[in-house]
Amino acid sequence: MRPENYHPVEHPASHEYELYFGPNHPGIEGNYALKVRLSGDEIVGIKADGGYLHRGFEKIMEDRLWIQNVALVPRICVPDPPPMEQTYAQAVEMLGGLEVPERAQWIRAMILEMSRICGHLFIVGGIAATIGQYSNMFWGIADRDRILDLFEELTGARIYHMFITPGGVRRDIPDGFLDRLSHVLDYLEARLPEYDDLFFDNPVFHRRAEGIGAMTQEQALAWGVTGPNLRACG
Repeated sequence: MRPENYHPVEHPASHEYELYFGPNHPGIEGNYALKVRLSGDEIVGIKADGGYLHRGFEKIMEDRLWIQNVALVPRICVPDPPPMEQTYAQAVEMLGGLEVPERAQWIRAMILEMSRICGHLFIVGGIAATIGQYSNMFWGIADRDRILDLFEELTGARIYHMFITPGGVRRDIPDGFLDRLSHVLDYLEARLPEYDDLFFDNPVFHRRAEGIGAMTQEQALAWGVTGPNLRACG
C-alpha cells in the first residue's frame, strides 16, 4: 500500500543520471573524482570534484616543526607512502646540508622498491575486481600482504611507516630481514606467469583496457606525467 501523498519521481526525457568516476568510499566527497552525467552509455557532461581529503598538507606543514611533518607526509598517498617520506627528507636534507650515509641510502631504495611492488599489486587487484576477475583481486590482496608483513616487521606499521627520516632512516634493518625479503621476492617472481595467464593475457582485460587513457609523449611531458604512465608512452 502506498501513502496518499506518494508521487513518483518524474525522470527527464533524456534519462540522464550522475555517476562518480574515481575513489568511492563513505567519504566520497573528500577524494578527487569526476561527476559524469550520462545519457545511456553516452557522456553528456563532466564536472571535476577536487575534494578536500588529502589536501592542504603544505599549508599544515608550515606551522609544524620539521620532525612533526615526518608523521604527516605519508598521509598524502595512502597506498604508496614512502615516496612522500623520501621527498620530504630530501628537502630537509638539502636545506640543512645533511649527508645521508650510504647504508641508509640503500635501505631507502629497498623500502621504496617494496612499496612500489605493493602499489602494483594494489592496482592490479583493483582493476581485476572492476572487470569481474575476483580471483585475481584476492591474489593481489594476499600477495601484497606478504610485503606489508615485512613492513610491519621493519617499521612497526603496515601502512604509514615513517621510516625514512631527514638524515637517513629511523633504525637499521633487523637480523635475517634480507633473507625473508628475498624469499618473498622469489615467491612473487614465481607468481608472475600466473598473473599473466589470468589477468594480463585475458581477452576481457584487453577489451576493457586497450586504448583507454592513451596519451602521446608530448602530452605526458606537458602534463608532468611520471613513472609507468610516462614509460608506457615510450
